[in-house]
Amino acid sequence: MLRQGEILGPAMAHDQLLTVSALAARSLTIQAFIHGIGSYLSDLPLCVERVFISLQTLHPAFRARTYLWKKEKPEVRVVEWPHGLTNRPGYYDSPDYHVHSSRTEFRIQHLQGIQGHSCELYGKLRDEGYTDYLMVPLIFSDGTVNTLSIATKLRDGFPYEELVRFRELIDLITVTSERYSALETLSITLGTYLGQGASREVMRGRIRAGHGETIRAGILFADMHDFTGHASRLGPSATVQLLNTYFDCLVGPIEETGGHVLKFIGDAVLGCFPVVPSEPAPDPVGAIRVIRQRLGQLNDVRGGKGEPPIRHGVGLHFGEVVFGNIGSSERLDFTIIGEAVNVAARCAEETRALGVGCLATGDFVTQFGAEAFAAIGAHTLRGFAEPIALFALAEEAGCLKRFGSKDQGVAPDMTSQLSIASVGNGG
Repeated sequence: MLRQGEILGPAMAHDQLLTVSALAARSLTIQAFIHGIGSYLSDLPLCVERVFISLQTLHPAFRARTYLWKKEKPEVRVVEWPHGLTNRPGYYDSPDYHVHSSRTEFRIQHLQGIQGHSCELYGKLRDEGYTDYLMVPLIFSDGTVNTLSIATKLRDGFPYEELVRFRELIDLITVTSERYSALETLSITLGTYLGQGASREVMRGRIRAGHGETIRAGILFADMHDFTGHASRLGPSATVQLLNTYFDCLVGPIEETGGHVLKFIGDAVLGCFPVVPSEPAPDPVGAIRVIRQRLGQLNDVRGGKGEPPIRHGVGLHFGEVVFGNIGSSERLDFTIIGEAVNVAARCAEETRALGVGCLATGDFVTQFGAEAFAAIGAHTLRGFAEPIALFALAEEAGCLKRFGSKDQGVAPDMTSQLSIASVGNGG
């Protein structure tokens, strides 16, 4: 048995490092790695029955992600913590605060004897039968302090010599966790700024200028009406908040129905719904239904505050586009290119003149279902010589010119971008 001050033998340290290295090599996700670590530590004399890891992350919606493994329920539970919760009740009395601020480990022995502590975690661990708890820092190469904790139900707590062995693993666990965190941060960042579809293509290596493929897709172009009027009443910060609130009504429904949000262009959104025979069919009509519902709910809230409603026009078309990279060798934009993009944008523009919220072409209706639409005749779209048959949502077909010309809309610079038929992701 090791005594205080003695170090772990090299052969034993080598064996446990090999075991953890093997777990890291074969675990495709951090959840799988934590599950493996928990199972491994529980089989040792250390008798770990609870493993908890907290990793700070780069994400627009949350600041950290935590992972909890328990022996009696080995499925790893993942919790995402929103920004602004650092000062949650009890944080300054928690082991997290101690480790984050001191960058040293923190141990609570004799958990069964703890009564009335301001940190709720200790009482919860006590009630679940744990006797000893240790939290250690996982300090990443950029200085970020993350945490790992273990707990046991052994009557006398963690054996001293087993803790010595465990501490020999911390550097390896830190490096492995940082690898998973870096890969996740890359995926999150690309997905946030490029969209899920484009980010997957980039991760697959499609990063050369001119690298693209022709796809058949439904094209959605949505444009807020009277954005200039809204912006003139609001300051810059409130205008950004308005745009974010509007975009929240669109992004979720598009992505949840098989589509991809490719680009925000001022107050407009470009999305596409690729039709791939080997994959489930997208449902852009379903997306439109949910968008209408969410925008209606948002306008109910705005009306209750005395704020003007948000109106918009959506154009829908189906056709062939090139999905790929354009730009220079040093600055690329992952985009869709083709006449189909312009047709969808011009349909969105035409909603103002006709007073409806959504217009679709015959190609779109044929591909995704005619039952939701009603024909409203052929119309000449700006930039196109021949009239195009247009369709409105059935519930809007009787409302033509309801809004008339009251809605002012697209900024001149945006329509000029569209005129070159090169609208896409990035920038």
